[in-house]
Amino acid sequence: MTGPAPTAIAIALCLSLLADTSWAAGVRISAAVQHSLGIVSQRVTVARRAGEVDAFAKVLDPEPLVQLESDLETAVAAAAASRAEAERAQALHAGGGAVAAKDMEAAVAQARADALKVDMLRHRLDLEWGPGVGRMSEAARMRLVHGLVAGSIALVHVDTHNNDGQAGARFVKIDVGDGDGARGVVLGPARAAEPRLQSSGLIVEVAGPTAILLSVGLTQSAHIETKGDEDGFLVPNGAIIRFRGSDWVYVRAGPLAFERRMLEDPIPEADGFFVRKGFAAGDEVVTTGAAMVFTAEQGQPGAAL
Repeated sequence: MTGPAPTAIAIALCLSLLADTSWAAGVRISAAVQHSLGIVSQRVTVARRAGEVDAFAKVLDPEPLVQLESDLETAVAAAAASRAEAERAQALHAGGGAVAAKDMEAAVAQARADALKVDMLRHRLDLEWGPGVGRMSEAARMRLVHGLVAGSIALVHVDTHNNDGQAGARFVKIDVGDGDGARGVVLGPARAAEPRLQSSGLIVEVAGPTAILLSVGLTQSAHIETKGDEDGFLVPNGAIIRFRGSDWVYVRAGPLAFERRMLEDPIPEADGFFVRKGFAAGDEVVTTGAAMVFTAEQGQPGAAL
């Protein structure tokens, strides 16, 4: 939040003179001054949200997967052609020797080698990208690759300390862009561990407009959604004061009294901050004029926020 404008500072000077800052719990401001400054308060909203486990996300380079898929498609086509050639050679050899035995055997061997190459490339999908990608149908994998190339899909490696919250995880929220960030679907466990966190990790697919924001190598905070819900309160954005590295609000403690209260572990939401504790149903926070209340409490005009 930015500091008050010059005009606001002048008003705040008068406010600091009219306010009673000796009250230990915060500040008192007369009803007349509250009205003249347009100080407005409203009740915090009782809210419920899906439980989360904090995580660490790193955007993966899709090029190896795109190349591997191209190699697999080429190998599948070659295997189909060599299998058909081997079947023709076997039929001609059995029908009268139009194809020599050694040529027939060479065609069969080539078909077997091409089939083994397809199996090897499919094993690489499992080993390098995990079972979530490896078990995809050809159509689903093609959709994934096309989305990666177009920038409408991103793959993210998500880790937590000691694998907390990873078992059975289905959705992950990544803190990128404005609003609620990017929500991704868990494809499955990763095969490359994060040694610093002692985490095996998850492969997460993020699709939609926010995917283009997830540039290769980008690291962001993330949150794994858990099955349990959390109860708490939603504090409006307009109530937030940034002070000494923390987020604060002014809670109305009476008709003339305001108490500054720090938000504990606030979680950003579209309309404000979700907090699990520190408030009670019915608490009112200042949503208009919080900067003026802050200035009055500090006892000097233009106090830095």
